[in-house]
Amino acid sequence: MKEALFILLFSSLYLNAFHSKAAISDAQAPPAKNRFWQDAQVDIKLRNYWKYLKEDEAQPVTVHNAWGQAVTLDFQSGYLWDRVGFDATYTGAIKLGASDYFSTRGLLYDSGGNMEKRDAHGFSKFGQRYLKLKLGNDAYGFNAKAGWQELKNFGVLTSTHRLSRNSYAGYSGILNGGNMQLALGVFNKTIRHDSAKTLSLQTQSGQKVDAIYTGALNYKDQQSAFTYAFGEARHYQRRHLIEAAYTLSPRWRLASQIYGSQGLENYKSMPASKKTFDTQAWHYVGEVRRTQGDWAQTFAAAWTSAPKTNVVGYYARPLTKNTRGRFNSLTSVGKDYTRDKELALVSLSQYQISPWINSGIQFNYGQFHYRNNRVRTGEVSLINRFSNWHPDFKNMTVSTLLGYGWSYKNSKSTPQLNARGKYMRSDSLSAEVSIEYKFDLFN
Repeated sequence: MKEALFILLFSSLYLNAFHSKAAISDAQAPPAKNRFWQDAQVDIKLRNYWKYLKEDEAQPVTVHNAWGQAVTLDFQSGYLWDRVGFDATYTGAIKLGASDYFSTRGLLYDSGGNMEKRDAHGFSKFGQRYLKLKLGNDAYGFNAKAGWQELKNFGVLTSTHRLSRNSYAGYSGILNGGNMQLALGVFNKTIRHDSAKTLSLQTQSGQKVDAIYTGALNYKDQQSAFTYAFGEARHYQRRHLIEAAYTLSPRWRLASQIYGSQGLENYKSMPASKKTFDTQAWHYVGEVRRTQGDWAQTFAAAWTSAPKTNVVGYYARPLTKNTRGRFNSLTSVGKDYTRDKELALVSLSQYQISPWINSGIQFNYGQFHYRNNRVRTGEVSLINRFSNWHPDFKNMTVSTLLGYGWSYKNSKSTPQLNARGKYMRSDSLSAEVSIEYKFDLFN
């Protein structure tokens, strides 16, 4: 019933706000034709992905290794009567290699739930299958979806891209009005990016969450962009976020993000061991970017407030178990750099070596205080992207990352101290390679 009211609300907003715009557009348009099949397209994507991590933060030296291959078929129909269509996405993935703790890399399905390499498997699924509705045009109109859908920066939700994306079941709609956009959605189930299982939304203690409601107000013009988004996992967590950017000149750009979570009744009633903060957590980020020729340099500074009694709290990106929370800060490396009272600094230097090679070096540094310790963490990563280097490979992209990091031995992000009361350093080595090839089956 709530979902039906949701769709009716959207329809009313569209008809009242943009009736005159749509009428003008309809008057100028040619007679409607059946473009369901004529405008349909099928994209095929092959993706090979390897991720590696060697660390000793919470146990002896441990290797997390996963390697897989996926093929994705993405069907997008045209619109019947220029109004209704249907899209679907199928992904099949196979295992090429795995170690114990492979599931932390988010590539392969863990059939036993114990992160043992014998339980590493591929999977197959329809990540997307939804009906779509279109009214009006791109500038002034309304678009809606009903069914399983992959969400990228929709409200407070997003999806991560490994061998496949995670997806959500529910209803979504976007109302466009010039430079303004209103998005609303409600979702009640999810599928992880490394699995084909349909999952209910849950709290970290395993209690069912009925639904996630989310919305966003977006504004964008040639010089600036602004988003305010709101979301709530019913009776569990409420979330707010602001993302803003402003171009000062062709060379200089400023940006800022604010992300906040508030615990509701089902969060407050959980055991302390399941919480990442006591009552609320906030993460604040400021960025400045300068470009000159083939060079681009970005600096960012961030601060987090996530108090938790007797231990180190942190801002957690997921709104519920098995979902992905929207988070577009340069400090987006797991729970690192989002701990309570942690100051984080980031430098990202990028250089376009040639039209087909882009290389960069990213340096992250974080520090916070814990029991008379100034705890320092950081990492240095070399990032490369190769694309369009030959006409025969114009649809192929190769991305690589190699990183060295230093953190601390911990238990759920809280430092473990030695006999002298000092934190213990933990080094890590990470690497990943992805090879992606895409083509349109009809072209």
